[in-house]
Amino acid sequence: MDIAELERARLRAVVEADCDVLDDVLHVDFVLCTPSGDVWDRRTYLDGLRDGSIDYSRFEPQSDIEVQTSGSLAVVRYLSVIDVVTPAGGGHLECWHLDVYVRGDDSGWRCKWSQATDTIHD
Repeated sequence: MDIAELERARLRAVVEADCDVLDDVLHVDFVLCTPSGDVWDRRTYLDGLRDGSIDYSRFEPQSDIEVQTSGSLAVVRYLSVIDVVTPAGGGHLECWHLDVYVRGDDSGWRCKWSQATDTIHD
């Protein structure tokens, strides 16, 4: 699976709260910087998806998923539309994403860092 396909699979897993898939895709040191500026580690993110306190009903790319690779690093960039509820609120978002994937010797590509920037200005 190429990295763009892996990112699409990650987004589907987030909407479906499929933590089995996310366990394989997210790096052990995964960190998400949310559009609101919150920073969640892997455990916080997965626990929120499991217990429903983080609930995505939509997370879809709205642009091509661009990928730049160099050795064991890959940077992913795209525009998305998100409908989500979180402990901090939520709602409808349109975001630019910048994700960094790393490739381990035996584990394949895993998302280590993800940052989303909201483009909707109230």
